[in-house]
Amino acid sequence: MAKKLNYADMAAAIITQLGTQENLTNVNHCATRLRVVVRDPSKVDAASLKKIDGVLGVEVRENQVQVIVGQIIEDLFLEVEKRVRKSSTGGSSKPQEKKLVAVFSNFLQLMAGIMSPVIPSLIAAGFLTCLLLLLNLVFGLESTNSTYVILNNLAQSVFYFLPVFVAYTSAKKFDTEPVLAMLLACWLLYPDWVAMAGAGGYTSYFGIPALLTTYNGAVLQIILSVWVMSKIDQLLKKALPLSVRHFLKPFLLILITSIITLTLTGPLGGLVTNYIAMFIAWIRNYASWAAVPAIIIFASTIGLLCPGFHLALIPIATTSLATVGYDDFINIWFFCCTITPGFIALAVALKSKNRRLKEIAFPASISALFGGISEPTTYGISYKMPKVYFCSIATSLITGLYAGIVHLKCFGFGGYSLTNILLYLGENGDTTNFIKALIGVGIMAVCSFVFVFMTKWDDSVYNEEDSEAENAAAVLTSVELTAPAQGVYIAQENIADPVFAAGTLGACFGIRPETDEVLSPVDGVINSIAPTRHAMTIKTAGGAEVMVHIGIDSMKLGDHEIETLVQTGQAVNRHQPIAKIDRKAFAAKQLDDTIIVILLNSAAYTQVHVDDQRQQLIAAA
Repeated sequence: MAKKLNYADMAAAIITQLGTQENLTNVNHCATRLRVVVRDPSKVDAASLKKIDGVLGVEVRENQVQVIVGQIIEDLFLEVEKRVRKSSTGGSSKPQEKKLVAVFSNFLQLMAGIMSPVIPSLIAAGFLTCLLLLLNLVFGLESTNSTYVILNNLAQSVFYFLPVFVAYTSAKKFDTEPVLAMLLACWLLYPDWVAMAGAGGYTSYFGIPALLTTYNGAVLQIILSVWVMSKIDQLLKKALPLSVRHFLKPFLLILITSIITLTLTGPLGGLVTNYIAMFIAWIRNYASWAAVPAIIIFASTIGLLCPGFHLALIPIATTSLATVGYDDFINIWFFCCTITPGFIALAVALKSKNRRLKEIAFPASISALFGGISEPTTYGISYKMPKVYFCSIATSLITGLYAGIVHLKCFGFGGYSLTNILLYLGENGDTTNFIKALIGVGIMAVCSFVFVFMTKWDDSVYNEEDSEAENAAAVLTSVELTAPAQGVYIAQENIADPVFAAGTLGACFGIRPETDEVLSPVDGVINSIAPTRHAMTIKTAGGAEVMVHIGIDSMKLGDHEIETLVQTGQAVNRHQPIAKIDRKAFAAKQLDDTIIVILLNSAAYTQVHVDDQRQQLIAAA
């Protein structure tokens, strides 16, 4: 049985390996991963991130980091958010190289960040549609029944009012007024405007021609408009004096944006959306069999360089559902590439004799087959055993080719798990399409088992993980941590930082130094030194993992105000000087110079206590 994760400790460890809180400019999440924008990518320790219990994988792309954790993301994000306190939308402190690939990747990341928070509502709509089908098929609930009508309204509302949701997430992404962005979207959905737009053609707004068109379900139009709103917001902040900004800025912001939306960004976004729809229609008519296999090949190769790009393509699915009533591209791609890993993981679990691999594979299978989340299989199994990954790609391609040939259709968003398989039946009861979907599931199951059982793959990597864990547990011995400097002792609860005071990183204590020398609190080996030199970790022969953290907010110091006297890999003795600080620099910048000693793996010890009199932390194994 897999051990229960401590999300608080996990969050703290992740933040530390991302370069601490000061290195984070934006923190968000999708269904399976923590998405972080960092100031300095060189401060991110990807190798250490991957070793944290519960982390399935890490992807670093320029200044954007994705920590893949699977279905625990919501619980983990709450803990991360507590520590980060406020997610800003600031970008990298370094100018990005504007190569075509980089621009394309950044655009996809932007779209993914906007669409990611909306996904739960789309999934909920899919489940509600399945519920309606069940009520109709099993209980004979007619479509004219009030319960049916109300539930259907709830399921369809997400698509009609999608502009409002996207307006909010776009405003958060572009750092402008979320409520005003939502007001803009609501205005475009107002019944009087919808009635006017029904006539078609053009009208006049402040003497400027405005296209009469509806915006229900619109995505790109809203994103463009809110982006423009953010730019106007910045200009108004600079132009308006503080005395009138509070009441005048919202008025001017919404008025100016409304003009630009109706006359420029709305029609422009609609034009781009129409061209995308025309391209999809062309594929349907002339090359439907090739569309899904092509996107699978792209996702399995070049797409790996653009993590999260699949989220950016969700508007294609929502547009298709709104216009033709079904999606035969994005949901089908998800269908092939999510259910397949579920069967792959199940086959691996049944074939393998490795205990550690089985512990990963069985939950991963359930996650993909019934939860629609394939990352536990992808990062926990496939990427570690490339031959299994090729089995998964081959199965997905075969299924995608089949789906294209038979023109498989999904009648709601979320048709990529067995739980939502009824979305292939649709409200009108398309049994032929439903049977095609079941055959597709059968193809994935058969191909997955055949490929996995016929292929020879090496699962010894999981033996290494077990050995590392067993060795770490076997050598753990009691340890005493002494004061890291001469000075005034500060108990854990009195440290002027809530993360340390709460013991989030582990049991700790602090010393307010009276000299510039920082001493090692234990015998051991220097395991790591932060790029800013404000923190270093020491590993003891007895298995203790100790951090010496110099000051609070000390990353604000200059390059020469903390000097390290040791190097990574160097053995040190208790009381040996390991760093020197400039206490006058701390005082000049009004920074707390407390030196904190933390036992990072406190949870591994049976008893941990601090001796205030002797200024020591004592841990019993």
